[in-house]
Amino acid sequence: MKEITIIFILFFTINLFSQKDTIAINKLKEVIVNGKRNVEKKRIATKELKIGVKEQTKNPINLTNLLRYNSPIAFRDYGNGGVSTARFRGTSASNTLVLWNGIPINAVGSGQTDFNSLSASLNDNIIVQSGGNSTEYGSGAIGGTVHLNDELLFKNHQKFQLFTSYGSYNTSSNFFKSSVGTDKWSIKLASTFNYSDNDYTYIDERYKDDYGNLLTNENGKYKNYGINFVIGYKFTPTNTLSFYSTAYYGNRFFSNGFPNPSASSERNEDFNERNLLQWKYAFSSQFKQELSLAYLTQKYRYYRNKNVENFEFGKSKNIFINHSLTCRLSNVLSFEYKTIYENINGSSSDIGTEIRNSVAFVGSIKYQPIEKLVTNAQVRREINSEFDIPLSLFVGGEYELTEALQFFANFSTNYRVPTYNEMYWPVVGNLNLIPENSKQGELGVSLKNENINITSTLFYIYINDKILWLPTGGSNLWRPRNVGDVVNKGVETYVSFKKEIGEHIVDFSSNYTFTLAENIETRKVLPFAPKHLLNFNVGYDYKRFNFFIQSLYQSSVYTNPTNSKTYSIKSVHVQNLGATFKLSTKQTKFPTVGFTLNNIFNEVYYFSNLRPMPGINFNINLNYKF
Repeated sequence: MKEITIIFILFFTINLFSQKDTIAINKLKEVIVNGKRNVEKKRIATKELKIGVKEQTKNPINLTNLLRYNSPIAFRDYGNGGVSTARFRGTSASNTLVLWNGIPINAVGSGQTDFNSLSASLNDNIIVQSGGNSTEYGSGAIGGTVHLNDELLFKNHQKFQLFTSYGSYNTSSNFFKSSVGTDKWSIKLASTFNYSDNDYTYIDERYKDDYGNLLTNENGKYKNYGINFVIGYKFTPTNTLSFYSTAYYGNRFFSNGFPNPSASSERNEDFNERNLLQWKYAFSSQFKQELSLAYLTQKYRYYRNKNVENFEFGKSKNIFINHSLTCRLSNVLSFEYKTIYENINGSSSDIGTEIRNSVAFVGSIKYQPIEKLVTNAQVRREINSEFDIPLSLFVGGEYELTEALQFFANFSTNYRVPTYNEMYWPVVGNLNLIPENSKQGELGVSLKNENINITSTLFYIYINDKILWLPTGGSNLWRPRNVGDVVNKGVETYVSFKKEIGEHIVDFSSNYTFTLAENIETRKVLPFAPKHLLNFNVGYDYKRFNFFIQSLYQSSVYTNPTNSKTYSIKSVHVQNLGATFKLSTKQTKFPTVGFTLNNIFNEVYYFSNLRPMPGINFNINLNYKF
């Protein structure tokens, strides 16, 4: 409790002196602030990547494909449309934390996020933040975080967007977005509907039926619906109340893959609801607060036989409260204090009901000793009803050598608590598990000018008490256990380039990650951790015409802890090609017509054993903004 007492003393000290005038020796450079739009603050000394509407319309089907071609994250898919989990910097799926408007939404049971059950189009932007962030967001933020954000615009406006697409395997993706507002009100409504028969041909010539025909992805169809509603009201320029709500329903059939896809009869339903009430109030230019109250529910129904009504279930209810106070003592020094409470109530047909409570106290200081150097230090102390959570720290700094060249570095300690499945699953659950904890550091450089942006980061992650599912006593029974230490190290690089010459515009963006992820005890590479991951997008615009190419390379991966080459997955090389044409003129508004050809070289590729991905396929779309 000593750390908690120190944080409370720090908080009350800030309150005591926040009324005093302070004269700063060093002054910040001029910063233009858009007070009409609520935008998430960038964390000091970390790399983040923003993905907007332009990228969403190129990969509209699901969040997996959107991030796969536009971020440094590797994904493991159980076939097209199946369960999809992230591998950020070679860490496990439960080490990537997904947040909706700042609220963690990873599944209670697995601690993971199925990215194929998240819409790629409902939110205004998606931010991918690399590296540890447990001091800010808690358990699971070790490899990185993915932020699904909605923005409220407080000015007179009316914006509408309708997008619809149709493609191979009777696949369709559709969404509608609307935003209206004044300087007092802002209202947004969005909805999405996606479906597919997903009955693509397995083009791997090694597998055929008794008549010599290629097999088909049977029992792979899916459909999902989503709706998003946001409303905000400004009582005064410093007093805003906002409400965010979203709901999702998904119905998926799970294909069996090779060697007998017709044997599968599984089906799964997902029901997710998320609600957030947020109040922002500034007492003065120096002192402000923010209060967030969230209530989230997740449910699933798993049918072993799609033709019967019997199912297994899992459900959870989360209550999340976050209260923050920020005090800006001067132009170079500011403090922030947060109190975060979370209640998790989870149950399933296999586990029963388990309740977990936690309260966290977070203190942060930002200091700019000279004009070109900004530093940030943060500490988090969490009390959990089930675990002894280690103290989390973050220390980082950015130094601007020139206007174009910047260096940054950070050190952090992070953690992940065991999930419900790891602890309570019948027979194999392990009640003796303890939290994973990590020590990690980054050193990066960023070069930016009018046309080019290059950011490269060296990273090192040392995880103690890593939780892995391993076979027990030579049997086929796998149980989770703390295996000791693992190390993830490498380099992550982002490059973007844009050049305008008259009416010609060329743009290029790319993510490359080199990762070595190793279990120190066994000297084996961690499963599903590619050494090389590269994607790039090339675009060319001329008047109303746009042409683009997407490419993905992922090196081979092991699929088990023993690094057996027999079960490894070969490297992936996939390219997509697309074009759009704006029917609108200066006098009229019409839709933009688009066409995409995926996997243009008809490559055979896998992200999970025996579950091949589609061959060459097409998609046509209409995108209408009015």
